[in-house]
Amino acid sequence: MRRLLVITVTLTLASCAHLPRATPVADASLPQPAADHLPVPAPSDWHLDAPAEGQPLSGNATAMTLGVSRGGHSVDLQLILFDDRDCDLRVIDQPEDWSGGGKITECMRKAGAVAGVNGGFFTPEFKPMGLMIADGEKIGAWQTGPLLTGAVVVDARPQLLWNAEMRTREARHLLQAGPRLVDAARPVTGLERVKHTTRTFIATDGAHRWLLGLAHGVSLGELGEILATPGLVPGFQVHRALNLDGGRSSALYYRTADGQEHADPGWSTVRNYLGIVPR
Repeated sequence: MRRLLVITVTLTLASCAHLPRATPVADASLPQPAADHLPVPAPSDWHLDAPAEGQPLSGNATAMTLGVSRGGHSVDLQLILFDDRDCDLRVIDQPEDWSGGGKITECMRKAGAVAGVNGGFFTPEFKPMGLMIADGEKIGAWQTGPLLTGAVVVDARPQLLWNAEMRTREARHLLQAGPRLVDAARPVTGLERVKHTTRTFIATDGAHRWLLGLAHGVSLGELGEILATPGLVPGFQVHRALNLDGGRSSALYYRTADGQEHADPGWSTVRNYLGIVPR
């Protein structure tokens, strides 16, 4: 997101940000939902315009494009699907200000990632908004507020956790983001429905399957409804989804199984990425 937009968000969060005594990350005692015990997804009138098209990536990951619509409004999605038993998820720090949107390709190559997207929000000083941990190195401080409502946390495996579930334990990778889009297979209520732009997001089925993606020309409220709609992503029911940075920061990269690279680099330099690395 461009710096002028981020300034407003920074001021909103400043009054409620706080630094905890220790890094808040996942509580291992919290039960993780089994895929066959997930809540019944909410009904939806979003539907596929055409069958999804997929391309195989290394590590049994898949790049997929699909179009959905409702009442004459169409939304295009670019998705990367992976299983955390085959691939690891990493936060990739990118500290070079003004390096350009195309930096995503270089960063993914260096990390050995087969795919990835831009990560979380950043301040006008090009520092991560909230807490970021990349390969064990902490930058920034934990914040709470109306925007940063969850985090991507990676220790032995990735988790998508809400603020109330965070405790004090170490993690290899962590990225604060928000707002929440889907919870317990249902769209989160109260999200804005006016601004239509490109959105970046991460979602999980509550077990081992994940997706990273971009949605084009959609509001936050619509994106939550789309991701919670049964059957839109073949064989995948979203249990939780979290918004990442979007707008001009939106970027996506993947490398197919035969070595061909595809990059949708976006327009802005971003501070970090989420990358998918085969185990």
